[in-house]
Amino acid sequence: MPTIKEIADATGRGKSTVTRAVKELGLRESGHASPDGARGALIIDAEGASMLADYLTKNTESRQSGDDTQGKEQQPQVDIEAIVSVYRERIEDLKAQIEGLNAQLKTKDDQIKELSCALENAQSAAKEAQDETRRSHDRVVLMASAGVWERLTGFKGLLGPGVDTE
Repeated sequence: MPTIKEIADATGRGKSTVTRAVKELGLRESGHASPDGARGALIIDAEGASMLADYLTKNTESRQSGDDTQGKEQQPQVDIEAIVSVYRERIEDLKAQIEGLNAQLKTKDDQIKELSCALENAQSAAKEAQDETRRSHDRVVLMASAGVWERLTGFKGLLGPGVDTE
């Protein structure tokens, strides 16, 4: 991650101009610029550097078109390769983030499949338990409605199949 000096050198601007641009763009408040190291040099992340490069080069272009009377030797030179490298670094960071997020999505998809199977198994087990409870309840109701003689002889199907009632 570049410092203010590195960005100033790359864009052909002064450190104070870059510092002013950081303030105008609000990069500190948005978390794109933070002090780092023992001396507290302001470090700019890839996105912040991209915004700065964009801002500084647009300002240079607008000043060049407005000051046609001055010679080219007075115009600051913009290092296009440095700006492109900042954008490339940001693109690589974003690609790495995308790959990481895709890996997380695959993991979550696998977890969802496992949980779906577990849910189906639990639902079928609950249905079987409900059916068994219903059958047991029906038998209890049938037994409660049967008279003494019917209970003793197995009348009304109280005894299961295969039981001899003779």
